[in-house]
Amino acid sequence: MKKIIISLAVCAGFLVASCDEDRLDIEQKAVSSTATFYKTDDDAVSATTAMYAQFLDNLAGCEGIWNAWIMGLNYSADDVFAAGGDITDHPDFRILNEFRHDERNVVSDVLYKKTYKAIYAANLVINYFDGKADTPTKKRCVAEARTMRAYAHMMLALVFYRPPLVDHLLGAGEKTTNCESQKGLLEWCATECEEAMADLKERSGASDAAGAFVATKGFAQFVAGKASVFAGDMARAAKNLKPLVESSNYALVPGNRFRDLFHVEGNGCEEKIMELNFRGNANLGGGYWGNIFRGRWMVANVLNWRGDDMPAKPNISAVGGWGGASINDQFAIKMYANDGDGPRRKATFLTPDEFLYDHDLCGWPSDTAMVTLEQKKKDPGRGITKIGGSFSRGIYLEVKMMMHPNDAELTIGDNCNNTNFCLARLGEAYLLYAEACLNNGNKDEGKKYLNMIQARAEAPITDLTLQTLQDEKQYELWFEGCRFNDIVRWGIAKECYDKVLDNIPYLYDDFFIEGTAYYQKEHHLRAETKHPLKEAGQYFPFQVNKNEYLPIPAGVLEINDQLHQCWGAWVK
Repeated sequence: MKKIIISLAVCAGFLVASCDEDRLDIEQKAVSSTATFYKTDDDAVSATTAMYAQFLDNLAGCEGIWNAWIMGLNYSADDVFAAGGDITDHPDFRILNEFRHDERNVVSDVLYKKTYKAIYAANLVINYFDGKADTPTKKRCVAEARTMRAYAHMMLALVFYRPPLVDHLLGAGEKTTNCESQKGLLEWCATECEEAMADLKERSGASDAAGAFVATKGFAQFVAGKASVFAGDMARAAKNLKPLVESSNYALVPGNRFRDLFHVEGNGCEEKIMELNFRGNANLGGGYWGNIFRGRWMVANVLNWRGDDMPAKPNISAVGGWGGASINDQFAIKMYANDGDGPRRKATFLTPDEFLYDHDLCGWPSDTAMVTLEQKKKDPGRGITKIGGSFSRGIYLEVKMMMHPNDAELTIGDNCNNTNFCLARLGEAYLLYAEACLNNGNKDEGKKYLNMIQARAEAPITDLTLQTLQDEKQYELWFEGCRFNDIVRWGIAKECYDKVLDNIPYLYDDFFIEGTAYYQKEHHLRAETKHPLKEAGQYFPFQVNKNEYLPIPAGVLEINDQLHQCWGAWVK
């Protein structure tokens, strides 16, 4: 029986339709046989476009109110707090932040399964075109699929340690097995990208926005370089990253545009190496609901301040907010001491005065009636009104990933984010290359790229050491899915977590609290550290040889007796 490719729209229609059996006896529409479809250059381009749509849906899209990759990687980091209304809020993903997860954690389950769905889409292109790649277009499409597949496998290796290598379409009854080693899988990822480079297009200059929306030679260099860093092969990493960081096809945005990297204004900009391009269109890609979930529906509310704790919605925010993620206050203090009032810091978090009074950086609806700072200090229409304190927030308030008004895709839904989903940017490539150079004894070369990152941030220029590299990477890439994997690779995860786990700040504004010197006189933010996990009997310290990687989901293991847990304490 021939395999049939059926459009997603048709599948969705059958899922939602309610009808009798007679109405299903109709001619099939919008279908193509594999015997006739995978032939021409146009077929190859169409199949590759469908592959990117699957990556967008599965990596960038949301599961209910959250995105598995955003929550899984960032909530596991030591410089992020899972906030919300209180300790019981958003339990599905906050337990990753507190190391209370097990093999049935829903976030890691979705992350695992959806990434393999994206890999399947890449394998379709490779399977049906690789042996027939007799034109430059077909060869390019196969190379793009190989690069995207390598990226997905690399990220799975960083999260699950030894996940399966799925480099072909699985046959009926075929079961996957664990890869032989994490290092081997990462080396495979690097090789795939190196072999694909010859058939990939290069970005056509730094102004080529569309060149950031597909797998180019630059993205293959990035994946090969990052995979090699995590495999411990720094010479190979430097070899792949050097032409990327020296390419005129990319450039760091200036400091005054650092903020744009995380908002719609930065889509396809000169610093982006690869991002999944979200274009809200009710007539494409699953229609209204397809775009709702691609646009990370309601994730905007999670990655925001807690609206219930404030008297009004600040102007900076597109939505009211559930306060599900906040910057760890100890890290914010460290970064503020380093960056001061530089553009990187201001694009990452706000100081109390900026939050309360800076109309450009935050802004409140009542600003239109306020002429002086003294009026703002006595204004009940701003600040933190929650008498019990805003849970898991210090006096510095994160803004980096908050959805701003321009980010909202109002034609689809005002809770959807029109900002593209970034997989790689030049700032990370510079720091990966600097680390590779440091380990290769080429310190002066690496220092150039470390210092360019620091100069853009208007931060102190330092020598290149492992410590300055680690610090700078944390400042530059906060909440970009890097920190958790890095501290595991550097072997410092436990010492990092022991400093912050269950040291939860509660944010108060004394303007609203009776008995304080500031009550109804002037806004004054302060934070108190509490230990709610210990108080609730839910404190789980970071465990070496366990919490460095997520377990392969139990539901996957239950249907595949050839797959097993292979990391430390998860092994039974």
